Parts: sequence; structure tokens; C-alpha cells
Amino acid sequence: MKCDFIRTRTIKDSLYHNKVLMVNVKIDYPSLASNYSGNSMRFNMHYRQKAHRNYRYASTKLYQAAVKQYNASVSQGFPFHGFELVEAFEPTYCKKPLISLFYDIYEFTGGAHGNTVRHGNTWDMRRGTIITLNSLFVKDYNYKPVMLKYIGSEARRRQITGMAHYFDNLEENLNKYFDPKNYYLTEEGLAIFYPLYTIAPYSEGIQSFIIPYHVFGDNIRYNLN
Repeated sequence: MKCDFIRTRTIKDSLYHNKVLMVNVKIDYPSLASNYSGNSMRFNMHYRQKAHRNYRYASTKLYQAAVKQYNASVSQGFPFHGFELVEAFEPTYCKKPLISLFYDIYEFTGGAHGNTVRHGNTWDMRRGTIITLNSLFVKDYNYKPVMLKYIGSEARRRQITGMAHYFDNLEENLNKYFDPKNYYLTEEGLAIFYPLYTIAPYSEGIQSFIIPYHVFGDNIRYNLN
């Protein structure tokens, strides 16, 4: 979704040891334009601080691990492949007072492939706070079984049509790995996502399910249509 008032800021670096690239770092993070009204400073500070924390991690712990692996590879005559930390974000809902987005952190430390971890954030900009899934709904509304019923139906449809391949015990895994933190909003509906390896093989990617808002009836506290 295009959000004209969200800008992309970037931290980029290449970290070397003995003139060999150890860690490649590229962190894109969101920043609200200066003309955005509301708690933009709080929003911007949150992502700026997080980006700098991730850079410090890449330039210390990840770099040290890369140097250790490089030295071991050289001593054993094996090829060394540089590590990576790449972060990207995507705005998914931008109708005031709500801003919703997800960001993916990809980390490669050798092996066949890297690993991607997704995080979802939804902000109520009137208060300048990230809101929980529970706070989207009216008090005492039991949203989980409603979501799982819709997700289960959609997952089975994907499986039957060959759009995705899931592990055995799909229903059990959908419930076991359901995490209310793993959500974001879109114009079409509320998205619930499952991390890599939880319900499907790595090759299937992060599985995301968009549940139309009308499925929840009058139980959403915000006007999301």
C-alpha cells in the first residue's frame, strides 16, 4: 500500500576483516514526514532506535561470529561466504488514526539459506502507541476461534489448489503457532501471519492470511472500512 507520508531511511554498511567482506548490512526503516500531524516523533524515534540497535548487533555479535567462521574456514581450506543482515518494511494500512506495517529481518550466517523473521506493528497515532490485537476489538470478544476457522478454511483451499503445501496436522499447527503479536492491518482485512517452519516448509515462505473485516461483525472498535 502506498503511504505518501511515510519515508524510507536507510543504514547501510559493509564490514571487512583482512580485506574480506564479513557482514553486509542494509536496514530500511520508516519515518513519518514532518507534515504528518500526531505523534510522529514517537513513531520515528521507535524505528530509528530499533534500526540502530540492529546495526549495533550486526557490527558486533554478527561481525564477531563472521570473523570466527572466516578464520575456521581459512584454517580448514573451506570457502567463506559473507554474512548478511537486511531489513525491509512495508506499510499496509495508512488511514488516520491508524498506521499498520510489517518489517522483515533477513539474516544469513552461512548454510543453504538465511532466515527471515517478520514483525507486525499497528499504531494508534492519536496516542502514539502500538496497539495489541486484543485492543482492536470490543471488550470480551473472543476473536481467536473466528480467526482460526477462517484461516483453516483458506489454508485448506490453498492446499487443495496447490497454492501451498503444509505440514501434517495443519489444524493443530494453526492453533499451536497462532500468536496475537503476528498481525497487521490491510485495506482488505486483518492479516495474521505464521513464521517460517511453523506450518509449512521454508520454501513456502511466511504464510499470511487476510481475514475480511466483515467476518468480525460489529466487534471491531475502529472504523476500518
